[in-house]
Amino acid sequence: MTPRGLLGKHKSGAGESRLRLWVQPWRLMLEQFLYSSTSLNHSAPHIRDASSVQGMMNNFVIATIPCWLIGLWNLGYQSNLAMVEMELTMLPGWRAAILSGWGIGYDHGNVLACFAHGLLYFLPIFLVALLVSSFWDAIFSVVRRRPLDEGLLAFAWLFALILPAGVPLYLVGIGISFGMVMGKHIYGGSGRYLVNPALLGLIFLWFAYPSAVFGASSWIPIPGFEQTSALDLAAAGGMEAVLASGLSWWDLFLGVRPGPIGTTSVLGCLLGAVYMIVTGTVSWRVLCGVMLGVVAAVFLFNSLAGDASEMFQIPWTWHLVLGGLAFGTVFFATDPVAGALTDTGRWAFGVLVGLLVIVIRVTNPVYNEAILFAVFLASLFAPVIDFFVIELNIRRRRRRLMELTDG
Repeated sequence: MTPRGLLGKHKSGAGESRLRLWVQPWRLMLEQFLYSSTSLNHSAPHIRDASSVQGMMNNFVIATIPCWLIGLWNLGYQSNLAMVEMELTMLPGWRAAILSGWGIGYDHGNVLACFAHGLLYFLPIFLVALLVSSFWDAIFSVVRRRPLDEGLLAFAWLFALILPAGVPLYLVGIGISFGMVMGKHIYGGSGRYLVNPALLGLIFLWFAYPSAVFGASSWIPIPGFEQTSALDLAAAGGMEAVLASGLSWWDLFLGVRPGPIGTTSVLGCLLGAVYMIVTGTVSWRVLCGVMLGVVAAVFLFNSLAGDASEMFQIPWTWHLVLGGLAFGTVFFATDPVAGALTDTGRWAFGVLVGLLVIVIRVTNPVYNEAILFAVFLASLFAPVIDFFVIELNIRRRRRRLMELTDG
């Protein structure tokens, strides 16, 4: 059964209590995630289909669960391992009280202990992102007298996954605020934005607070502990530096490395990609296009390597597991709103993302996590790509019609 008035219009009359006003976004978010809509289309065309915008956004959340589970374990594992290296038996704060009080402890060989430790870092980040997102959704819903947008949970969830565990919580609120307001609501809400709001919020934090959010102390949230990410190691000393740190290709593929909470596991991203392709949530053309662009660009730079930067010499098999390339490709490049809409345009869009990733990563060591900027730039060109694809198709059909007429 579906709840009555699930997506009904938001009432903002004078008699409505303030409590109901701020609780409604949370209630609707839960209902939209669990139930289908009662709204029916009363005008042509009529299409019988179980899919919906909210269902599509829910699939993005479900698809990230393998990344989330592996990421929480990895975060707890890296944190507990750092405590061993620093000879710490306990950490200060409420997390230590929970882990010690419940008898979980800090054993890096215990899967449950690692998962619980990682979860205690993720939950505050996610809750802050969700609270701030619901605040802005409620504000714009009341001002515009429109129903609440779909995707509230999905955007907050994705934003929490792409942040490092050591990020200050006030920066989480600032980043998601910028993404939701400047990236989504000023364009009219879900289905109208140019760039994924979660991605835009992270790019804003990258430029505004680079050291506070993406410093060496951000990945492993143990006070006084610093560890460089695998991508930064590769940018500084090539694959020799990565291998010298003890990281193997399989470590990067499985997700046993420092990095943002949910983006470290390529395996988790592949499982999520399979789920979204099977459910029809995303287009496989974008994913294949990114792969083609990455491989082509890497072969080009490998051929020009010589005595150039170490990044020129890294093979494509390592590029695929370094940084957040896999996560950004699967969950941001495939955004059905910000990406291209035509089949040919999706191929071109994906190839453009892949080319930009390698060009930025290899030539700009300052911002080597290039998937963010690659998807951002490609999203801005997505309407242009679709325009040219449609125009070429019109010209081809017109020429074919003229040939048939002349014949």
